Amino acid sequence: MKFQFGEAGDHFAFTFGMPRRVALLTLLCLLVFSGGAARASAQGHKPGSKDLKKAEALLSKLRGLEEAASDPGSFARAARKLYPGLYAKVSGLREGDLKTDLSTAVALYESALRAGAEGGGGAPDCSREMREAYARLCREAAGRAALLRAKARLHARLAQVELLYARGDRGDATLEAVSAARAERGTDRALAEEALHVLGEMAAEAGGGATAFADARASDLAGRLEQLDRILASLPRDRARGLLREARDAFRDGLCWKLKSAPSRALVVDANSFSAPDTLPRLGLRADDADRAALANLRAALKFIAKAKEELGTMKYER
Repeated sequence: MKFQFGEAGDHFAFTFGMPRRVALLTLLCLLVFSGGAARASAQGHKPGSKDLKKAEALLSKLRGLEEAASDPGSFARAARKLYPGLYAKVSGLREGDLKTDLSTAVALYESALRAGAEGGGGAPDCSREMREAYARLCREAAGRAALLRAKARLHARLAQVELLYARGDRGDATLEAVSAARAERGTDRALAEEALHVLGEMAAEAGGGATAFADARASDLAGRLEQLDRILASLPRDRARGLLREARDAFRDGLCWKLKSAPSRALVVDANSFSAPDTLPRLGLRADDADRAALANLRAALKFIAKAKEELGTMKYER
C-alpha cells in the first residue's frame, strides 16, 4: 500500500510492508487508522506545549545534521557536537508517536556517523529489510551510511507530521500524512507481534527448566536470534522495542552459557575441536555454574517477554 504526503511543498512517497504472518493484523490496523486520522491522534499521549517546543528544537538540530550530510567530514563534525546530548533531550519528551520517531531519527543518525567512520559501512543488504519503506530506501542508497541517514530522514519527517498536527494544522496534506503515519504505527505493532511470536517459539523450545534448555538445539536458537535481529532492526525506538531487545539479549546470553557448558559435559570429543579448549576451567567455573547462568538468563527473557506483551496491549488502546 502506498501513500503520497508531504509538507510545505516537499512531497514524498511513503511505502510500507510487513511480514506475511502479520499481514492480516496490519490490514486491520489500516482499516482503523486510515479512516480517522484525527480520532486516532486524540487517543494517544498528547504532547504539551513544552514538549512541542522541545520537539521543534530537536527537529531543527536534525535538519542541521541533514544539511551537513552532503559532505562526510561536515556531517561528522556536526554530529559530534550534538551527541550524546541529543539522547538526553529526546528522552525528556512525553511518551508517544512524536517521541518514538524523534528517538528513532536520533539513533539512526548516530549509527550513520559510526558507519561513516568505518568507511561508509559497505553496501547494505536489502534482503534483510522487513519494511517496504526501508527496502525502497535501501535500493536507492549508495552505502550503509547513506541508508541509515535516509531512514533517519524518514522518521524526522514523520515527527514533523506529528508536530504539525499537534500544532493544529488540519490541512488536507497534513491529515493525509497523519493517516499514513498512523498506518505505519500499525506496521510497528505487527512487527512487534512477530518478534513476540519468535521469542515465544524460542521459549517453548528452551523450556522452563534447566534440562529442557540444555536439550535445545543451539543452531535452531541461533537461527531464531538472527530472525529476531532482522525484526528488531525494523522497529522504531520505543519502549516495546527496548523490552523485546532485552528479551533477545537475555536469550543470547543464556545460549552463550549453554554453549560454554557443552564441552565440559561431552563424553566424546570431536577431533576437530582439539584446538578449541574448554573455557570453563580457565574461568574458574564448572558446567553446573554455566547451566545456572543459562537458566537465569532464560527466566530474565521470559520476564521481558511478559513486559513487552503488556506494553503492546497498552499501545493498542492508547495509540
